[in-house]
Amino acid sequence: MAFFHVEPVYLGLLIGLLIGAFLQLHLKRRSKSALPYPPGPRPLPIIGNILDLSSSFQWRTFIEWTVKYDSDILHFTIGGSSTIVLNSLEAANELLEKRGKIYSSRPQFPMLNFIGWDWTFVIMPYGSRWSAHRKLFTKEFNPNLPERYEPQELRVVATLLERLLQTPEDFVDHIRHARGAAIMDVTYGIKVLPYNDPYINEAERALESFVAAAIPGSFWLDFFPGLKHIPEWFPGASFKTKAKKWRREASIMLNHPYEDVKKRVANGELEACYVYHCLQNIDENGDIELQERDIQQTAGTMYGAGSDTIIASIRSFFLAMVLNPEVQRKAQKHLDEMINLKLKHGHLDNDNPNRLPNFSDRDLLPYITAIMYEVYRTQPVNPLGIAHMCEVDDEYKGYYIPKNSVVIANIWGIFRDEKTYPEPNKFNPDRWMSSDGKSLNPNLREPVMHFGYGRRLCPGRHLANAAIWITIASVLFAFDISKAVDEHGNVIEPTGEYISSLVNYPAPFRCKIKARSEQHERLIRSSVV
Repeated sequence: MAFFHVEPVYLGLLIGLLIGAFLQLHLKRRSKSALPYPPGPRPLPIIGNILDLSSSFQWRTFIEWTVKYDSDILHFTIGGSSTIVLNSLEAANELLEKRGKIYSSRPQFPMLNFIGWDWTFVIMPYGSRWSAHRKLFTKEFNPNLPERYEPQELRVVATLLERLLQTPEDFVDHIRHARGAAIMDVTYGIKVLPYNDPYINEAERALESFVAAAIPGSFWLDFFPGLKHIPEWFPGASFKTKAKKWRREASIMLNHPYEDVKKRVANGELEACYVYHCLQNIDENGDIELQERDIQQTAGTMYGAGSDTIIASIRSFFLAMVLNPEVQRKAQKHLDEMINLKLKHGHLDNDNPNRLPNFSDRDLLPYITAIMYEVYRTQPVNPLGIAHMCEVDDEYKGYYIPKNSVVIANIWGIFRDEKTYPEPNKFNPDRWMSSDGKSLNPNLREPVMHFGYGRRLCPGRHLANAAIWITIASVLFAFDISKAVDEHGNVIEPTGEYISSLVNYPAPFRCKIKARSEQHERLIRSSVV
């Protein structure tokens, strides 16, 4: 998808808006500082650097600019608005973590707000409302309460394995259903249907519109919020027709499961889940309506923020195993040895496995964690993260960062720093292992930037880690994943290509997924509850 999709609009209106915005912002900012902007391509009058931005994979373009301008901090403009790109861990840590007090807000997302997504704290500005949502979420979901999500994850993964056994060619659909089932169970206590579940379908439709509206530059409304006031019949107002449909889908996703849960709570029918725990802990002396609204909105955020991102990482894992069979074999050896050592007290029985991996195995299986980390590193689900905003004029390395600048951490580029990650384009989980291969490398920082930076670090990262880890461990324990073959027996080589979008997905690919033995097949079938 192009970085900028220009909808037809009256040329005079657009030029007037552009000139006005450019003059107002440019003159206001330049009057405040004699320091230079960070280096970057020279902007054109009025339109700025629109023509310099590539139509896809902007994270790669930004790395090229870092080499060209010999700087880990870059600057470009769009219609007079400044964007700062951070291409090193040093710069990202300094601004987004150490100076988090002034870099923790979000820029405006006019199109997302217009279609009714202003309730998700992922894109909320830094402030009291955001803090209330985050506090509520972290109280009910923290690493010390694994019993609130691990049992559901184990059930969902067992079902995923059975589906992969039955129809392996539909592995992407099975992954999507598994993640939807897990989130609905953990969040709302809802047990979804095996196929064509209405809750999952509603959420998927809403998320499709979110992604479409969130891609930078997809709609002129993001640059000129005043366009929301023009009538639908006006040339260039086609976004308003889409917005009606998308707003309705977002509302259904937010309201349908929550209202159903409230009815079940009132009838005493609901199992423990996020919404149940939150409702039980409402402060009767406080603003009950406000508290219920926060519960509803944080629950909606659970699906919005935790579905596509986990699915993307699991799909990247499958592709990595197809392309790196030696990693798969090493992981399977690791699993066979460690799980059976634990089970048989030192007496291996690799030919007769009698249980799947579980969360108590995590400390015994550092190589599985290393594979997960390498998936994060090579293919971060949000290569540019979610943009931050600088709330005051600031200075870094002698460069001027204007107030209200959009600030982007190029996570994809940072994860490819050769100084930290030698041979950065190679999928090598061993980089995360200690020299003796028995534990994780203490000298390599856990890739938490995959989940954001500073005060905007995803509060649900331990849930995501748990879901992805148990999926990787279980799939590798039960199946061999290899290249597919066509009807003539010829090997189909996957391209390894990715789709440039808000969420970093591999392009569709085929693979062969087969149970490792008859014993593994029996184990898969017997593990479904």
